[in-house]
Amino acid sequence: MVGLTAALAAIDSINPTLVPGAPGERDVADFIADWGAVRGFEVHRSEAAPGRPNVVLVRRGSGGGKSLLFNGHMDTVGTRGARTKDVFEQGGRLYGRGVLDTKGGLAAAMIAAASFADGQLQGDLIVAAVADEEGGCVGTEALVKDWLPDAAVVLEPTDLKVIPRHRGFAVVEVQIQGRPAHTSRADRGANAVHAAAAVTIAVQAVDARWTQLHDDLVDRPTTLVNRITSGGELFTVPSVCEMIVELRTTGEFPHLQVQEVIEAIRAASPLVTECTVIMNRHPLAQHDEHPLVTAIQRAAVEAGGHADLAVAPYWTDAALHSGAGTPAVVYGPTGEGLHEDEEWVTIESLRQCSATLRTLAEDWCGRN
Repeated sequence: MVGLTAALAAIDSINPTLVPGAPGERDVADFIADWGAVRGFEVHRSEAAPGRPNVVLVRRGSGGGKSLLFNGHMDTVGTRGARTKDVFEQGGRLYGRGVLDTKGGLAAAMIAAASFADGQLQGDLIVAAVADEEGGCVGTEALVKDWLPDAAVVLEPTDLKVIPRHRGFAVVEVQIQGRPAHTSRADRGANAVHAAAAVTIAVQAVDARWTQLHDDLVDRPTTLVNRITSGGELFTVPSVCEMIVELRTTGEFPHLQVQEVIEAIRAASPLVTECTVIMNRHPLAQHDEHPLVTAIQRAAVEAGGHADLAVAPYWTDAALHSGAGTPAVVYGPTGEGLHEDEEWVTIESLRQCSATLRTLAEDWCGRN
């Protein structure tokens, strides 16, 4: 387990969407495909986007059982300023970029799947190593077009808790068009930056209203201004401004939350000319009593762990599986340092994670 996690983490797979010129997933995809072929997996490799491969390892069942897919992403964020560019073990932890997010969980799934021979389970067991989760999620978007198993587990770190529900998100791009003038006669112009300030206040007001309606941070939507840019010159009233507004959405009708923010933005200033949703992902809303949820809870206990449920404030690829019609949960190992300078995962949680996944596969797929 430690060796496989370390081997995956030692391969640079920084997402080129985040860091231009970064290598992406190709080398780690090669490693996973070779690893699977040596162990007798049925290996499928496809391009989710040009130069952005997915690798799917399949352990075929004998028939008559339900299929199960484990999904872990191969890409990582950058290592700029990170103290764990190298991978090393210390004090029961494995350090290095990607060991937690999510190469450790992916290794746990690979080890679990490799413990079965073809036909030993009734249903198919599938391990998907996907591209671009840290960017636009094109890997899982492509995956769900071709693979629709009976259930999916997304291997983000959860401290070994089962996550059946999490928030969605939306990204709104705002264009503001003012009118230039000399700053000594600002009354002759229309200040786009001042309009952006009004929009910011309006977004904050929506978030404050949501805060009053919902006590729980995870169960309530949130919104904030992420970015404001303007290319104005000194001594000229700025005439153009661009903004990025983010939302974290909840519930069955997240589009109403997006609509509320857009209406507030447009009402804040007549200089707002465009307000476009450039990215929108729905929440994950799996019922706590769903058979998949109870099955993975049961598997965790049988494997010597705990069966705690939790909800998450972030978004994961599990929502894409759910949106495609596949019941999905999030489950993964314990650690800290996602996107931070120092990232680590506990070795014991990797072993527990793998044991739970193996037990789940026997239960869900059916063992001969």
